[in-house]
Amino acid sequence: MISSMTSYHSASKETSYGRLVLEIKTLNSRFFDLQIKLSDELRIYEPLIRKNIAKTLSRGKIECKIFLKAREDVVEIKNDDLKNLKKLIKSVEKISELIKRPKQISPVEIIRLHSEKNNKQNYKGLDKVLFPLFDNALKKIIDDRQREGKKIKQLIISRGLKIEKEVGKIRKMMPKYIDIHQSKIIKKFKEALINIDQDKIKQELVIFMQKSDIEEELDRLNSHSHELKRLVSLSEPVGKKIDFLMQEFNREANTLGSKATAVEISQSAVELKVLIEQIREQIQNIE
Repeated sequence: MISSMTSYHSASKETSYGRLVLEIKTLNSRFFDLQIKLSDELRIYEPLIRKNIAKTLSRGKIECKIFLKAREDVVEIKNDDLKNLKKLIKSVEKISELIKRPKQISPVEIIRLHSEKNNKQNYKGLDKVLFPLFDNALKKIIDDRQREGKKIKQLIISRGLKIEKEVGKIRKMMPKYIDIHQSKIIKKFKEALINIDQDKIKQELVIFMQKSDIEEELDRLNSHSHELKRLVSLSEPVGKKIDFLMQEFNREANTLGSKATAVEISQSAVELKVLIEQIREQIQNIE
C-alpha cells in the first residue's frame, strides 16, 4: 500500500508521577532516520520504542519525543521522611555557601529531589501507561500516512494513464509522417531532375525509418506504465522502486525527443517528460 512519509501526532496521559507527554513527527527522507528523545526516567524503554518504530516504518525522518512532567503534589510527606529531608536541606545549604550568588530553592524542589531519590525504582510501572499511549500514537501515524498515500496513488495512476494516452497518440502519428517523408523524397528527386527510381525511394525511406524508429521506446514506455500500475498496487513500501522506474521513463522520453522527426512528436515527448516529472515529485513523499 502506498504510504506518505509525512505525519504528526501528539498525546498525553496523567500518571501518579505526573503528565506523560508524547510527540511523533515523520518527514520526507531518502533513508530511515530515527531520532528519539526521552526523559531520564524513560530511557530504559528506548530499545523497545526504537524496535517498534523500525518494525513499523521503513523510510523517512522520524522524531519521537516522550517526557514526564512531574506533578507538584506528587509526594506525601511522612514522619519517617523528615529526617532525610533535613539532611537534604543541610546538603543544599552547604552547596549554596560555595556559590557566590545562589538562587533560592523552594521547598517543593527539595521535596521533589527527595522523591526522585527514594522512588526512582517505581518509575518502572510507567510502561503500563507509556506503551498503550505510544502504540496508539504509532497507529494514528500509520493511518495518516496511508490516508495521504491513497491520494498520492490516485495522482500517480492519473499521470500514468496520461502517459499511455500520449504514447498511443504518437503511434497513430507515425504512419502519417512516413507517408509525408516519402512524398518529400519524391519531390526532392523531381526537383533535382533525377529519374524516380522506386529502389532509391525505398532506400531513402529505409534510412529515414531507421533514424526515426521509435517503436522500441514506445514499447518500453508502455511496459514501464504497466510496471507502475503493478507497483502502486503492492502492499509493501515501493517508493524507492518507483523512483528507479521513473529514471527509466525519463530515459525513454529523452531518446524519443532526440529521434523526433516532426514538431508534434517533439511536443508529445515534452508532454511525456512533464508527466514523468509530476510523478517524480509525488513519489518524493512516499515510503
